[in-house]
Amino acid sequence: MRCGIIGFILGAASFVLAAFIFQLQVIKIAAPDLDYRFLYNVFSDSQFPWSYLDQGRVISRYLFPVRIKITYYDAQYNEVTEADKPGRYGAVVRMSLNGGVVQYRFITLYRMPAKVFLNDGPMAVSAYFPPSIGIDPAVLHNQAQEIGDEIKNTYCGDGDASPGLAILLAGLSETSPNDPPAVIRNNVYARDSDWWFGLRRRLGLIEKYQYLVDLPDGYDADSSQRWPLILYMHGNAQVGHDLKLVRDSGLAAEIAKGRKLPAIVISPQAAPVESWNIHLLFQVLDEVCAKYRVDPDRIYLNGISAGGDMVWAMADEQPGRFAALAPISGEGDPMEAARIKDIPTWAFQGEKDVVVPAAQVINMVNAVRQAGGHPHLTLFPDAGHGQSWDMAYATEALYPWLLAQKRGKPEVLVPGVPTP
Repeated sequence: MRCGIIGFILGAASFVLAAFIFQLQVIKIAAPDLDYRFLYNVFSDSQFPWSYLDQGRVISRYLFPVRIKITYYDAQYNEVTEADKPGRYGAVVRMSLNGGVVQYRFITLYRMPAKVFLNDGPMAVSAYFPPSIGIDPAVLHNQAQEIGDEIKNTYCGDGDASPGLAILLAGLSETSPNDPPAVIRNNVYARDSDWWFGLRRRLGLIEKYQYLVDLPDGYDADSSQRWPLILYMHGNAQVGHDLKLVRDSGLAAEIAKGRKLPAIVISPQAAPVESWNIHLLFQVLDEVCAKYRVDPDRIYLNGISAGGDMVWAMADEQPGRFAALAPISGEGDPMEAARIKDIPTWAFQGEKDVVVPAAQVINMVNAVRQAGGHPHLTLFPDAGHGQSWDMAYATEALYPWLLAQKRGKPEVLVPGVPTP
């Protein structure tokens, strides 16, 4: 009888432990996808709007309780309890789950000086923003193109409930009437990213990127030799906290298959939810250049999909730093073409890509050519989004061409490179 009771107790304890471990695994998997929302991201009262966990009561009350703490900050990074004046605000949402799992969400809010029913009137162009929304009319005029694009892309009938509209208005409120029309590098989303990076750094909530390091053969043989550096950036499918995901695709996978390159190859991993942050990428680049023997005149950028976007973006931000660019299925900003026209560039794109249309990459390359540059473009007629980089990394001329370039020097051509 006693053995039976002990066995029952042990069995029950094992079941409870197994259930607890299973719940923790579910929490770790589900936590990055938890979303938090405000009823209104754009408001006019001094009280912040009501907010809620988007997944609802089932998750928060039954599957695993979620404890929420929200801290508000004004545009100058002061912690506040109410919005006492118009302008930008930020809500830092801390979500605590069982097992010590903590997730943060960073949400932009904007307070208008007066109540405006945005969805009561046409919103097709900036001229329809009423003066009471709190934006300088000269800014509305100078940034008309950006405003029209953002409204078209983010305004979906939600009016002042739209998170994108809050970012738009917050960015416009911080724009000078003398500022030229915005480009991707300094538009409202870039301003929003810059603002949040500053606040998160103050709060100690910056999550540094981990990265793979592939050193060339012979790196340790001569302590005086400096080596080329390739910064490789993955696509959105590889975000997370597991570098094995990074190793499974792109240039990192090519190296894993045995390709030897006479260069240091750094492959960082973007964090979930946020994807790539240009500030953190430059932080990785600075850290690597200080830690390893990098030739500053031979730093190259390469990336796929969202990582290809960042190739263009990083070059736009610091064009004098890079020796060559090799974006694959990545979109650039044609308005910035003149900034990068002197950097040797070879872009790759699949013509059947439905994620990044080939026309956008072609337009970017043509813009650089019109600015006086001589970029190369390889189009793969039968390749979709995922096939583009497989075919690009199988292009043998890519590697000698990339590593032949030096910062500030005329482009070195090698056999197999297409005519500009």
